[in-house]
Amino acid sequence: MTKKPEDIMTEYLLNGAKMLSELCPKCEAPLFEVKGKKMCVVCANTPKEETAQKKSAENIQMIVPKYAAADQTSSPAPENILAGLDDLILKLCIRAAAETEPERCLTLIECIRTAAEAKTILSR
Repeated sequence: MTKKPEDIMTEYLLNGAKMLSELCPKCEAPLFEVKGKKMCVVCANTPKEETAQKKSAENIQMIVPKYAAADQTSSPAPENILAGLDDLILKLCIRAAAETEPERCLTLIECIRTAAEAKTILSR
């Protein structure tokens, strides 16, 4: 059974490794300094087959037949929905700027990103 990335990182931290602010280019987990050497402890402790599966899953593309693509002509969203999303994004930004707890701030930032993506999609 494969360990979760957070369990692997916790184990290294408890054994004296130092978590760095840089991210691994492959799995985007924080890099660690272990015995003076910079490394990704997640990639180092993940079987190669699992890493290959994740990589191939990222390369999957959706194929849409031409007849389906022709029927998918989008119409722009009503202005009141787009204005509502603008108001929501502004309110969330104000709350995120005032938030002192990192976890809540991260949640607010994710909500901002989701609202912005929704606005982009609806604007097409």
